[in-house]
Amino acid sequence: MVSIEFLLAALPFVLLFVLIVGIKWSVLKAMPLVWFLTMLMVFFVWKVDFVLISASFVKGILVAGEIVLIIFGAIWVVQIIKEKKHMKDLQSFLSLISEDARVQVLIIAWLFGSLIEGVAGFGTPAMLVAPLLVSLGFAPVLAVVLSLIANSTAVSFGAAGLPVILGIGSLGFENLLGDLTKNVAIFHGLASLVVPLFLVYFVCSHYSGKNVWRSFFAVLPFALFAWLAFIVPYFLIAWFLGPELPTIVGGIVGLFLVVGGAKIGFLVPKKKLTIGKSRRVARVGHKSMFLALFPYFLVVLLLFLSRTIGSLKAKLSSVSVGWESIFGSGVSYGFLPFFTPAFYFFVVGVASLFIFNAGWRDFSSSLGKSWKRVRLPALALVFALALVQLLLVSGDGSVGLGSVPVVLAQGVSGVFENGFVLVSPLVGAFGSFLTGSNTVSNLLFGSFQVESAKLLGISLVLVLSLQVVGGAVGNMIAIHNVLAASSSVGLYGVTGKIIRKTIVVSLLYALIVGFLGLLLF
Repeated sequence: MVSIEFLLAALPFVLLFVLIVGIKWSVLKAMPLVWFLTMLMVFFVWKVDFVLISASFVKGILVAGEIVLIIFGAIWVVQIIKEKKHMKDLQSFLSLISEDARVQVLIIAWLFGSLIEGVAGFGTPAMLVAPLLVSLGFAPVLAVVLSLIANSTAVSFGAAGLPVILGIGSLGFENLLGDLTKNVAIFHGLASLVVPLFLVYFVCSHYSGKNVWRSFFAVLPFALFAWLAFIVPYFLIAWFLGPELPTIVGGIVGLFLVVGGAKIGFLVPKKKLTIGKSRRVARVGHKSMFLALFPYFLVVLLLFLSRTIGSLKAKLSSVSVGWESIFGSGVSYGFLPFFTPAFYFFVVGVASLFIFNAGWRDFSSSLGKSWKRVRLPALALVFALALVQLLLVSGDGSVGLGSVPVVLAQGVSGVFENGFVLVSPLVGAFGSFLTGSNTVSNLLFGSFQVESAKLLGISLVLVLSLQVVGGAVGNMIAIHNVLAASSSVGLYGVTGKIIRKTIVVSLLYALIVGFLGLLLF
């Protein structure tokens, strides 16, 4: 029999679903209301002291501020590149590599999109990839679908590892991040082949007429090459260096290998699949290409040095600012200003201003446009993180109830038992579907996944890895991402149509990962 406590524990998540999916509120509008109602529930039913509730809210603001700094810094770097027209140089170069639409989608959506995800994240790749595909002649709806499907494997380590470092680390599981990163790389490494295969299949089914399968099998060797060119360095970096660099290095290495392969005709189908006339594109020189890629190389270099040189790492991470026992509650917060990825994004941003010979107008314009991109998500993040922190302290009430995630896990674990491993990535995907963010999905559902794992005797690293991978896969169907990518190509009112196409790939990816989890379990 379902207890009243379980129903109340499920209320915040059910309410989020109803408000965002049913009533179609924005996350910005839904999150404050859900936080407020949950606060009332925790205060009156769980009997948590108001000082502890206030401390959890302050910590939520501080953690959200740390995330926003990283997002802002990452977007600022990309915006500087765009301000100085070097993003157009990079896009022009990519569009000139091949006339074959199947090759184009692998290079632009799978590899270039992954590189952008590694640096910036938060919907930026789809908003850059979809318009570029349209300029090459792709149908707008198809361009959006392709850009969303491609933006999945890269997401777990996107924005310099933010979904892992803060999405899981800030929940108190820092000691698990090393093993978790390896597991995430294994799951993605084995399951991600579906992404390039579906990318080329959708192109073939859209433009090959009756020769769909012939066209598909002709490009299969090149698709496998493009997959390996990204996933091998992605896996190796995750395994040996950690979560900050797999996606960035995978994107850069993959681009060099696959672009070089395409230029010499390596595994490229002899019969091209062209899709009509695209806009004429000017050729790009080597210097322009170097400038366009310079900020990405510098981000990789700085993150690599700060994470691999022991003495430097110790020095950078020794400086900490924070607030011990906020309001005397026992809730504390710490921040490493010289070790956070945000610091390196700002260093690269400043360096890029000098390298690109940017003036004051470029500086102020890039800052303004970056802040415009971040300000509304920042407010939503504040309440999302406040909700997470509230759920974490909810077990410290005077009535002796377990925390909200514990109560919820007790009810769910009794239903799924060992099958929970199969469901775990779907939970992560559901979180991203609602919030549009792998990081926020991890924050919202990470504690629930852990409590369920404890009750069922499942490895915590395993379920958290499945949560992280599921959250990345859910990016394909995330409402926020669908709307952002659609608007970038001038499409409105087609959200349902796009999700109906991407959800098939998303569910298949998540189920493959779930079955892999069962095998490991």
